[in-house]
Amino acid sequence: MLLLLAQATLALRTPLALSTSSALFPSRTSMPHLARSVSSRAAISMNVEASDARTDWSRLLVVYPGATLTEFSIIAALLKAVDTLVTLPTAAVPPLFFFLSLRSRIFSVLPASRPPRGGYENEEEGKRKAPVPTEVKRPSWTPPGIAFPFIWLTISVLRAASSTMVWAATGRTLFHPALLTLVLHLCIGDTWNCITNVEARRGVSAVGVLVVLASVYTAVYKYARVLSAAGWVLAPSAVWISIATVLTWSIWKMNTPLEPLLPVRGDGKNVPLRLPLSSVFEK
Repeated sequence: MLLLLAQATLALRTPLALSTSSALFPSRTSMPHLARSVSSRAAISMNVEASDARTDWSRLLVVYPGATLTEFSIIAALLKAVDTLVTLPTAAVPPLFFFLSLRSRIFSVLPASRPPRGGYENEEEGKRKAPVPTEVKRPSWTPPGIAFPFIWLTISVLRAASSTMVWAATGRTLFHPALLTLVLHLCIGDTWNCITNVEARRGVSAVGVLVVLASVYTAVYKYARVLSAAGWVLAPSAVWISIATVLTWSIWKMNTPLEPLLPVRGDGKNVPLRLPLSSVFEK
């Protein structure tokens, strides 16, 4: 009996010992993977700690939100003025929202250019069209540059159509909470474009795109509350920005050393504010 008890005890303790030994002393085959994991986590931790000490809080909490709200206020005031003066004919509403979808950035106090037509690979007269270096690593599934104009044109058409549906369903009023939610989304997107394409802050862009994503889903929800069909028409915009969110975070993670997730003082990337509509007069 004692012999059987000893054998059973040994059988139970052996797997536990092996499991504990394996956890404390990993095998050689698992060491490279463990080292890479620890190195990646350490890099992210050091990156966050280092950037936190030099974070440009005025840029993060004043300039970016202030620019977004200024642009939103200008567009909202214009829509309110139109409602006060005249009721637009139905034929004029789709072009209005199509224009805002593509060119709302002219009302921004920050330069907010989008990626160049045809992608970043294109050059004109030997000069790059946007300040994005060719050595930036991107996932293999990144859409080709030529696809982006068609994507944005399609989304703009859907925004215009869904906005017209909401406008018609809410008493032909431009200054309506649902429509203003889309305007706010466009303004947030313009600020994000400045961060991404002009200031070229990949880390801040990765954080900012989450705000863009939240704003577009809010707009879809608001449209659907007014008219279910309008929400469905606007929904592809949310799908595309969801893909863009994954792409943005993938690009940030692939390019080492990892850039700070918050703007950093003295990095030379800040761009000055400008007057709204000033880009219209630029060559």
